[in-house]
Amino acid sequence: MKRQYLTIAILALLLPALLRGLWYYRGFPSARPEVATPDYASFSRPAVAINTPDLENVEQLGGTVLLDTAHYNQFTLSEIDALASAIRARGGNIKMIVDPLLLENELKSSSAYITVSPTLPFFEYEAQALKNFTERGGKILVFTDATRYFLGFDYISGNPIPYGDVNAANSLLKLWDISVNNDYLYNTEKNEGNFRNVLFDDFAKNELTFGLSEVALYGARSVESASGLILLQGAETNLSSTDDAHDPNAGGAVLSEDETVAAFGDFTFLSPPYSTYIDNAVLIQNMADFILSGERAANLDVFPYLFKGKTVKVYVSSELEKSSSLISAMGTMQSTMRFLNYKLEFVDDLPTSGDAIIIGSFEATDEFDAYLKKADVEIDSDVLSTVAFGDVSRSGNGLLLFNATNKGNTLVMLADTPDDIISLLGVMGYSGLSSCLTSDQVAVCSVGSGDYYYDDYSGEETPAETTTEGSTEQAPEEATPTPSG
Repeated sequence: MKRQYLTIAILALLLPALLRGLWYYRGFPSARPEVATPDYASFSRPAVAINTPDLENVEQLGGTVLLDTAHYNQFTLSEIDALASAIRARGGNIKMIVDPLLLENELKSSSAYITVSPTLPFFEYEAQALKNFTERGGKILVFTDATRYFLGFDYISGNPIPYGDVNAANSLLKLWDISVNNDYLYNTEKNEGNFRNVLFDDFAKNELTFGLSEVALYGARSVESASGLILLQGAETNLSSTDDAHDPNAGGAVLSEDETVAAFGDFTFLSPPYSTYIDNAVLIQNMADFILSGERAANLDVFPYLFKGKTVKVYVSSELEKSSSLISAMGTMQSTMRFLNYKLEFVDDLPTSGDAIIIGSFEATDEFDAYLKKADVEIDSDVLSTVAFGDVSRSGNGLLLFNATNKGNTLVMLADTPDDIISLLGVMGYSGLSSCLTSDQVAVCSVGSGDYYYDDYSGEETPAETTTEGSTEQAPEEATPTPSG
């Protein structure tokens, strides 16, 4: 009996599965044909032309290039190695600037300024300092990149917020009528292995594009300017992610109207291996020439970095006594100039060539007459007549006259008295020309108090026997003689 129940239970379990198998049974499968697959072995990525730059036969231009690291810049030094190597090959020096408060002073001794993917906006005083820098002949390179951003977080919701480099770059570039768009360029028809690796083959005529046939940018933003020059302009199939359209008024790079600022929408092309693809290496070499070949104007705006060479002759007028106070002041000046990488050479004759500092008094006008005429300055008995500032008091003021020639640059320092001359030498220190009225060639500096009002005070003291009005004190009475005398 129990065996029957067991058999029924087994059949109840197996019968549904058996019936389902018979229902769906379609016979034994026949051999399937081999699925055809692409011949991957025959595939090959389009070869990219590799160009190795010539870093040996280049002109030695020299100069210092400031590299911005003060704006939360999103790059590493290895990513711009190709540009850095091109700068060093030309005798240039790269110096990182980490404190924006030091920017204005550092620009005085620099040839160029580079900022790569900045995130923090530029302060107004930074932008104005850089604007003044370009007006003196300095050059600026600005790089952005659509692939660079950092994540911030909303204080209320906690949601992540990506921050790119567009706003920060535009806070600087607006002074030159250049703007970077918050997009990326792409081309699905012709590209360098990826739709965001955009090719450019239409170039404006400029030293930056000399010798270019085709360049590639990787994750590039579009850059535009109403007054500037579009350096890199690609085919009509280069489209913007903003509207999926081609904008003929925007491109991969722009040069400002005054040809001092170049803005690029990408900087990946500066790093290997992309730096050697097609003509990217040629573009990088052109960029190094561009930033180091600027002719910087020599004037008092760059004080105390006024001299071309590293040796500066110092001449002290024969009418001045080299007192211990004057020697101490000149020693301080020597230490300051040594810190600025200048070597002072004291000479007995008025220099006629080379860089020089000339120290004298207002009385020795004949000796310095040529410098006074070039600066349109006249020294009278009471006033200093200048074209830049009009007539100023001679007493308590000193003069700086700067003259730049092909033979060298000369700074003439004149004052009225020995003490005023010693005070005037102090402008070579930390405070610089902060107490001076300045123009390109002339500075008038306060070096003394001038008129001394208290020394000229002529009031007389009230005699002891004279009583003032309202005073209760009286002069002592004369004593009456006694019989004893």
